[in-house]
Amino acid sequence: MAADQVTKYLILKHLWPGRLVEVIPHFFNLALSHNTGGAFSIFPHKPLVFTILSIIAIALLCYLFTRLEGKPAASFAAAAIFAGAVGNLADRFRLGYVVDFVDVHAGPWHWYVFNVADAAITVGAISLFVLTFLDERRRKREAREEKPPA
Repeated sequence: MAADQVTKYLILKHLWPGRLVEVIPHFFNLALSHNTGGAFSIFPHKPLVFTILSIIAIALLCYLFTRLEGKPAASFAAAAIFAGAVGNLADRFRLGYVVDFVDVHAGPWHWYVFNVADAAITVGAISLFVLTFLDERRRKREAREEKPPA
C-alpha cells in the first residue's frame, strides 16, 4: 500500500491529465488518469458502487486471513489483494477517484491504464487461483494414495 500511495503522490505532483511521459518507446508510458469507475474504468459514473464493493472485499479479505493460518504463500497473495484494495479505496475517499498512471502498450495497442494497487490485486488474485488449483491437485492425489487397494 505504501508503494502505491507514494507512486500516486509523485505522479500527481509531476503529471497532469493529457501529459504523457514515454519511458520505454512503443511499450511503456506514464500517463495520469482519474478513474471514477472500477477495474478497466468500467461504469465510470458509479463511484459509490465501487467504494461499497471495495469495503465489502476488504471485509471478506479480513475473514480470509483467519482461514489462511499456516499457509504463507496464500496469506501473502491475500495481503497483496488487501493492500491494493485499501490503496485504491484511500484514493476514492481522499480524491473521489483512483489515480492510474501505468500505460503499457505494444505500438498503437494500449492496455488499460493502471496503478501499483491494481498490479498487486492482479498478482494476488492470480496467485490465489494458482495456489488453490495446486492445493486441489494435491488433495486429490493424497486421496487416491490413501484409498486401500480393492
